[in-house]
Amino acid sequence: MSIDPKSSHYDAGGIETMEILRAKLTPEQFKGFCLGNALKYLSRANFKGDFKRDIEKAGIYIREMEKTISHTKVQSRKREKK
Repeated sequence: MSIDPKSSHYDAGGIETMEILRAKLTPEQFKGFCLGNALKYLSRANFKGDFKRDIEKAGIYIREMEKTISHTKVQSRKREKK
């Protein structure tokens, strides 16, 4: 299922593009990718013509970044317990 139901073309071929990027990048790189895209959509929101959609897209990247941060914290705690 697409992370963004309004842009299902990103999961053509059975895998979401965001999941490919998450698998290939380090957590730090993926957070940077998400941050850059969120900033892109937020900075152009007043100028592109569809303010609400740009805010929605920024939110998608922010949520993906939050998931990565949470996952990284869980993994760190697991390593500390060993």
